[in-house]
Amino acid sequence: MLNFLLNRFRYVMVLLVAVMLLGLAGCNLSFEHDPEKTVTVEISGISEDSDRDRVEENLTNITQGAMHTMTASYSGGEMTVQVSPVTDVKKFVQGINFGKVTEVKDRTIKVQFIK
Repeated sequence: MLNFLLNRFRYVMVLLVAVMLLGLAGCNLSFEHDPEKTVTVEISGISEDSDRDRVEENLTNITQGAMHTMTASYSGGEMTVQVSPVTDVKKFVQGINFGKVTEVKDRTIKVQFIK
């Protein structure tokens, strides 16, 4: 009896996952950045995990959409973050509260981190 119930449960779970995946595919959901709505933020002078967490939290809060995507990479004292959606780069830059913006070129923003 237990095997029957476990098999039934597995069947239902596989079916549920398949339906969810089909639903997501039908919603045109993508986990990739849209280049026309993505900004790249290059941060220098940052090395501590707690500071990187603070930066990611700020960037998440100033994205311009209910759902967002973010990828980050770190190397030495440098951090590069790609964030989307950002439709208004100037407004996004005004929301940066973790450092001094040193350059804005197209959709790339350079920031000197300030603790």
